[in-house]
Amino acid sequence: MSAIIRLFKSKPSAKDRFQALLRPHIELMYRMAYRLTQSQSEAEDLVQDVLTRLAKRVDEMEQVESLRPWVLRILQNRFVDLYRREQNSPVDYQSAQEDDSGEDDRSGANVLTTASDSTNDIKRLELQQVLQVALNKLDDVHRDVVMLHDMEGYTALEVADILGINVGTVKSRLHRARDKLKKWLEDS
Repeated sequence: MSAIIRLFKSKPSAKDRFQALLRPHIELMYRMAYRLTQSQSEAEDLVQDVLTRLAKRVDEMEQVESLRPWVLRILQNRFVDLYRREQNSPVDYQSAQEDDSGEDDRSGANVLTTASDSTNDIKRLELQQVLQVALNKLDDVHRDVVMLHDMEGYTALEVADILGINVGTVKSRLHRARDKLKKWLEDS
């Protein structure tokens, strides 16, 4: 009887298994969510929503061979679902996201701030802002591919797996996105 009790005590709980599986991916999930939403609070909400949904799927997650692309695909799909719901809603979410100054949180103009006066920090900040504005000009399908491949370092095959599209489509979108970004950055 005591051997049975020890067996039950030694098996990790679903909560422990869930944490062990997803803890290494939470920072990446947040970075991707932030790039998708361009808002800290929306990114946090999106990650929390996905984690809440995944909490019930611990057994399924343990069977997934490559968890990182699988989790990112779920995050991407959830963002698309929420975005479509927002677009079809009679409520104007865009105006609700504006702050007191009337600036939209997604504008890209307020990407980063720094207290440092150094010339290098200021130049880097300006470059980041210009790049963020250029990324915001891309349509969603091209921005997603650039974010995952060029910013997160995924291979074209992994990006295809995450987004659920062909590798050839990833390469084509990546090429087009880079051409557009190059043109916009040269013009600015």
